[in-house]
Amino acid sequence: MPALGQKQLLVFISHANEDNAAARRLYKRLKADGANPWLDEENLLPGQNWGLEIEKALRASDAILLCFSEVSVAKSGYIQREYKRAMDILQEKPEGAIFIIPIRLDNCEMPIFIRELHWMDYPEDYDKLLLSLQSKSGGSVMPKKSETEKKAAPRKPAAPKSSGGNIFNIQGNINVGGNFIARDQYNNNVTNNISSPTEFVSELQKLRAEVEMLKSQPNIESSAARRLTAVEGDIDDAIVEAQKEAPVAERIKSTLDGAKETMEKLGGSITSAVNLGTLLGNLALIAIKVFGG
Repeated sequence: MPALGQKQLLVFISHANEDNAAARRLYKRLKADGANPWLDEENLLPGQNWGLEIEKALRASDAILLCFSEVSVAKSGYIQREYKRAMDILQEKPEGAIFIIPIRLDNCEMPIFIRELHWMDYPEDYDKLLLSLQSKSGGSVMPKKSETEKKAAPRKPAAPKSSGGNIFNIQGNINVGGNFIARDQYNNNVTNNISSPTEFVSELQKLRAEVEMLKSQPNIESSAARRLTAVEGDIDDAIVEAQKEAPVAERIKSTLDGAKETMEKLGGSITSAVNLGTLLGNLALIAIKVFGG
């Protein structure tokens, strides 16, 4: 059953090319939570008429997410036509129906034509977006556990084997080359030692590997695995942004903050998730120092 409810929603993501990284993060989160998001770079195939396919997707969608940023609101051309085409389709929907959901990606001023609709900030208000989509799909935001799952005793994931890198044990400490060190000590080492983009990316890659190991545990629930997949996507996007010629520190920070929030929500079922979330939050703050505010 999709995480958003009984019906898998087709959700169109409209965005400017300059906001591709944020759109990909949103796409991955929605997909992990059971929606069927439509994103041009993911859904368009070579040789297709992109204008025709976008029109078909807009009309077939259960909801359209209009993503706004300081770049997109000031940009002329196709993105403005796509925004307005979505608003035209809204006029064909029943009065009061949730169809267009405006999403603000940064501190931009929202355009006048969209201000009558309540907008949300991403990633801060992601859970509110799920609630809006839930109202269209029916059911709860997360799938309900079966009776068997409710009665079963909680199971802990098996401890991962060390591969010589930074590996979390179940209690939340870290095994570095076979030597266990305390969480606070490791956090301080990370904060004090990272001073360059290369070191920052290296640390993200280590965390990415540890999230992957956590997801591969034999007894992990499917809902938790989906959220860990979303975290992997967030880390991947942060790495991509960090490796750009002119990375935007705030974009890296917001991506890692979103990953941190997801990990913290898994803390009740996965012991080391909160600790991983703490490290992601620390790296989010370090991003401002390394890449400039």
